[in-house]
Amino acid sequence: MLFSNPEKLLEDQKRLSEQNPVVLMGRGHSGTRVLSWICTELGVNLGTSASLATGDADDQKFTQEIKKITTNNIGTEMLRPSDLQRFQKAVSGYYGRLNHPQTLWGWKFPETYLIPSYIAETFPKARYIHLVRDGRDIAFKQHLTDDPKRKLGKKILESQNALGLPHHLQAAVSWAFQVDNFDNFRGSVSGDQVLDVLFEDICTRPYEIVEELCDFLKLSITKRCDSYIKEQINVKKVAQYKENDPRLVQEVENRIRPTLTRYHYLS
Repeated sequence: MLFSNPEKLLEDQKRLSEQNPVVLMGRGHSGTRVLSWICTELGVNLGTSASLATGDADDQKFTQEIKKITTNNIGTEMLRPSDLQRFQKAVSGYYGRLNHPQTLWGWKFPETYLIPSYIAETFPKARYIHLVRDGRDIAFKQHLTDDPKRKLGKKILESQNALGLPHHLQAAVSWAFQVDNFDNFRGSVSGDQVLDVLFEDICTRPYEIVEELCDFLKLSITKRCDSYIKEQINVKKVAQYKENDPRLVQEVENRIRPTLTRYHYLS
C-alpha cells in the first residue's frame, strides 16, 4: 500500500526534497563498512548500531524495500513512478524512525548504489560519497549482487549475459556494471554533490581522506574517528587479488579493463 492521501504525498515529497542526506554509495565488499564507521564516528547519523558490524542502516523495513525496488529496476534506465513513490515512502519512514534528526543524517546500504536516480529525484540536494575498490579484489569475493542464486544477483548477471561465467568473472562483471551505472548517473547532479574515495587510499593515507571527508561534510575530525582509524584501518586489505592464481587475475583484467583503467588500477 503506497501513499493513499495525495495531500500527504505532496507534503512528504516537499519535506524530503528540502533534506540533504549523506548517502554512501559503493558495491558490497568495497570497504563501505569502513567508510560507514568513519562517517558515523565523525557524527553523521547513518542509522546503524554497534551490533551491526556492516555499518548498514539498522532499519529492516527500509532496507527490505530498497532490495525490492533495486531488483525491480535492473535493466531499465527509466524511473518507474510506482517505485519512486515506494522509495519515497520507505525513506520517509526511515527518516521518521530516526526521529527527524537535525544534524547530518543519511544511510549506507549497498543496494542503494544501483538506484541513484531515485535518490536524486527525491533529494535534489543529497550528497554522495562514492567508494570504489579495485575490481580485481572484488572478483575473488562473494556478494548477493554476483550470486546467481539470489534474485538481485541473477538479474544483474542476466543483464550482463554473465550467468554462464565462472564466479570470479561474474563478480568482476557485477562490479563493473555497478561502478559504470553510478558513473553514468553522476552527470545528472552537481559535481560538488559527489566525493569520490578509493578504498586503497583509506587504507594507505586515512588521515588525508578523512580530511577530504570533513571538508565535504563541513565537519571536524573527532577523537572517536581518530581512534577508529588507529584501531581498525588495515593496509593489508589492499591488493588482495595478488593472493590468487595470476591466470585468473588476467582473465578478470581482460574482462573489465575499461573500468579498471578509468579508475587507474590499470594503465
